[in-house]
Amino acid sequence: MKKLYYHENSNSKFSKPRSPYLTSLSELSKWKPENDEFNVAKVDLRERPIFRNDATQKENDKRDCQVVVCHDMAGGYIESFFKIGYSIQYWQYIDIFIYFSHHRITIPPPQWTNAAHRNGVKVLGTFITEWVRDMLENELWVRGPHTKAPLDDSENVDRRIVSTVFADKLVSMAMYYNFDGWFINIESPLIGGSLHAHQVITFMNYLTQQMHKHKPGSVVLWYDSITKEGTLAWQDHLNDLNYPFFDVTDGIFVNYTWSEEYPELSAQKAGSRKRNVYTGIDIWGRNTYGDGGFTTYKALKVIQKAKTSCALFAPAWTYEHLGKEAFWENDKKFWIGSADKFEDVDSQTDRKSEDDGLAIAHYIVPRYSPGINNFYTNFDRGCGYKFFIKGLSVLEQEWAHLSHQSIQPFPTKRISEVISNNSSEMSTNISHDIAWSLTFDKAYNGGTSVVVYTIAGHDEAKTKIHMLPLYDLNISISPHGYTRARVTYLPEHRGIVVGLYLKVGFNRNIKDGGQIAFNLDTKSTTRRESEDQKISYITLSNENYVDERSESGSQYLSLQKFKTTTVSMSHNWITTEVLIPPNTFSISPTSSSSDLVVQELGVSIISPPYTGKSDIAQSSNVSTLVHIGQLSVSSTTLPSRLPEPEVQNVFWQDNTLIIENLNHRGILRISGIIEWEMGVKVVGHTGEDRHITQDNSDVEIPNSFGYYYVYAEIDSASLSGKPSFEKLTFLGIADVSRFMVSGLEIPVSNIMKDTILTIWVQGVRESTGEGVEYEKWKKCSIPLFYYTTKVGGFWKQAHTAILKFLRIFVPCCGLF
Repeated sequence: MKKLYYHENSNSKFSKPRSPYLTSLSELSKWKPENDEFNVAKVDLRERPIFRNDATQKENDKRDCQVVVCHDMAGGYIESFFKIGYSIQYWQYIDIFIYFSHHRITIPPPQWTNAAHRNGVKVLGTFITEWVRDMLENELWVRGPHTKAPLDDSENVDRRIVSTVFADKLVSMAMYYNFDGWFINIESPLIGGSLHAHQVITFMNYLTQQMHKHKPGSVVLWYDSITKEGTLAWQDHLNDLNYPFFDVTDGIFVNYTWSEEYPELSAQKAGSRKRNVYTGIDIWGRNTYGDGGFTTYKALKVIQKAKTSCALFAPAWTYEHLGKEAFWENDKKFWIGSADKFEDVDSQTDRKSEDDGLAIAHYIVPRYSPGINNFYTNFDRGCGYKFFIKGLSVLEQEWAHLSHQSIQPFPTKRISEVISNNSSEMSTNISHDIAWSLTFDKAYNGGTSVVVYTIAGHDEAKTKIHMLPLYDLNISISPHGYTRARVTYLPEHRGIVVGLYLKVGFNRNIKDGGQIAFNLDTKSTTRRESEDQKISYITLSNENYVDERSESGSQYLSLQKFKTTTVSMSHNWITTEVLIPPNTFSISPTSSSSDLVVQELGVSIISPPYTGKSDIAQSSNVSTLVHIGQLSVSSTTLPSRLPEPEVQNVFWQDNTLIIENLNHRGILRISGIIEWEMGVKVVGHTGEDRHITQDNSDVEIPNSFGYYYVYAEIDSASLSGKPSFEKLTFLGIADVSRFMVSGLEIPVSNIMKDTILTIWVQGVRESTGEGVEYEKWKKCSIPLFYYTTKVGGFWKQAHTAILKFLRIFVPCCGLF
């Protein structure tokens, strides 16, 4: 019999907090940046490599076209922590994300900001006024919160001065909640006409400059709505009537009811800033060029020709309109289409059907994954039907937590089959007999893994070596330290050999970087050696090799094989690593070794020949080879001298713990807020370790935890010690140093006199996805027996009241 159950109660005051929004400027005037930790995004924006040295101008154009996504779904703020809803899975095609709603001030929910920032995408909040009802708000906006009558265009209105109160509030709000700017959408006429419009232009100039001052790299976008005359008139392109707003901001989101010639007119008007014009596309197809939906690419084709940027409005159409059941397939069709089949767009000229396979990925180049010195992913989608920790399922129910979403693999990368290789060179062809996809069935950390499988027609009569590149990167290789790459995988066949695949080259911003070669001389590895040692493959990207294939699809790459070492095993998952020593590579005299980077990261798979009964998991014509659970690469020099963070002092927040004895059900229900402090171990002058916490020291603690896992356990007080997964109940993920408990239920029959409830907290490192060791878990415990009787419950409540009284009126006694 299970000892305790956890069913989150969405109606409890201790259910996950909803993100705030403001409904009026009056609320904004009273807002202060304080005491809202749950809604502050904890993941800072990660730097994304930007390159200008691609092979063709066509590729550069596809990268230069900036993509804004404006997320408008069912009024906004409908995120659930209990069920799988809409989420963006193709961040690599997005540059700016706008969280949109029809409330006056839309603050992006932290889970959206965390996921976007982890993928290098900027996040904007929304300020909106709409129709005649909000005309007075437009007046207050530029004249300040203490504006008095008359609120009209009478001679008594002084329009020579613009109040900065609300602009400063918006800047402060973005700083506090850790998002990256604002989308300003004024869709109600201005009372004061052109003079009022000039006030708004001045306001926007001030807001933009202050955002840049306080948050470098921030963005303020203007929506194509009112004109410089103060009238509400959507222009559908950049022209004289809306240019003054564009001129003082970072860009304009052009309304989506444009005609085919309008993007070119916008580009001509914008001049050198044409990529700051975001030509709108309504994915719902409301009077939008190309009809939106699965034919959104038709609008993108026109936009690319004009060389403006684009803004996709409401891409959650794939979920909200087409339904949850087929969301994953429809969303991939919308973003990727048949791009994973390497179709030549230019050879397809006259397509009409929405089922023709073209999609966004045919016109937008995926952005490189963020990271300079390290990269990590566990492929988690931010939701699932199970939750795994180190390969063990700790939760068997539907869940969603977008802040846990990891960086997704590039769906259009080509899988190569090695057709010949020796000690220094490898010849490959594009492979058509294996493929990969994401699955919820198994995972290492989180809810998702990459499953690699053979497809119909796979030749099982011989050993095959495949290279599966999954990410484009720009991770620096230190000339003085080791570069470490790791993969965690679950083989479905004892003969499968999994290693790392890396491509090394020059930073793509370096032109004429020269040539690279290997210093090490590793002999060709035989099949038996590869079984015994496991092998990783590192290829070099020189000018003669970059994406050049013969008509048959073959490619030749400089190659080196490196021994791959098993570093851990957990629940049949294997983690292996390859270490690349310093001075592995030699370069031409005109180049610098500090310009070397890992350009591509993935896995290599050696699959043995089929010689009889196979133990490969099979379903119809598909045979599963392996699940990939984690992938990482990092460049290290000297060990970090920064102290490692530790969780300290776990406790129930004052006056929040509620324990109910539900006699009619025979259970105790426990609710409340768990908190913990952060600390580090530092070495004192005596050489002894001591702890410093944030509350009692001026030492700045670098918190490298991305999030925390929270567990519950009931056991005898005499047996409570080291946590054991067999006894633990996984409660959930905390993004901050507190966790709301609602609906923790314990059968009274399981409670003895010495039974205690223990809450455990485990920090999880952002850079590796690994939870800290058992020894560094922290806990707090409470006895339960008192609450199993009415008398015990009464005296416990009385005892709590007495303690509260004494803390207030006898603060100096030192007893409490």
